[in-house]
Amino acid sequence: MSSASPSTSTPPSPGSATSTPAASSTPWQAIYSPQYNAYYFFNPETNETTWENPLVQAAESSTPAAGDSTASSSSVSPSAEEAASASASYNALQAAAIAQGIDPSLAYLDPSLAGPVPGSSSGAYGAAAKFNARTGQFTRVDARDPSHLSEYERAKRMSEFYFDVNAWEQQRIQDQEDAAALEGNEKKRKRASKKDLERFKEQKKQKKIAKTAWLRT
Repeated sequence: MSSASPSTSTPPSPGSATSTPAASSTPWQAIYSPQYNAYYFFNPETNETTWENPLVQAAESSTPAAGDSTASSSSVSPSAEEAASASASYNALQAAAIAQGIDPSLAYLDPSLAGPVPGSSSGAYGAAAKFNARTGQFTRVDARDPSHLSEYERAKRMSEFYFDVNAWEQQRIQDQEDAAALEGNEKKRKRASKKDLERFKEQKKQKKIAKTAWLRT
């Protein structure tokens, strides 16, 4: 009420701030980020963005804090390093959205713009899906594709009624590898030297003389 004195009025809460006159006097605006499930604060006058609540900082600087409240606030507030990394990631997301002509406030809706969440060891979430070309419904990732109707696949399905096609293909590949290895070994076979040729000729000559020896007796 307008008749209430300022000394008895309740101070504005830092988190809910935009509805009270005291909070409306500050240029800082609290904006929720669905990607990080947290609020960040934006100053439209200086274009400054921060993850730390400036209203809480102002309240702590104006009033002395008790020991218990100091311990609780220090345990709840994130470290400066985590806040800096989160702010850098958010700024990179906004810059990527602007570069592609996307509204920065809707950048979190495009998964291609969002990188890994700061502080997490795993990468960005990814998913794959198939759709039926005629009905547009989801199909299994391992469902049939157009190659199922190819000539090779049809012949393979027909032959599987009579023998194991996969085992036959593996055996055929093994036979081809063995034949290639044998052909390579034959090409690498050692050629006869000149001395070996002369020895073979001499042996053939002696064998011929032995066969006709009875004619000379």
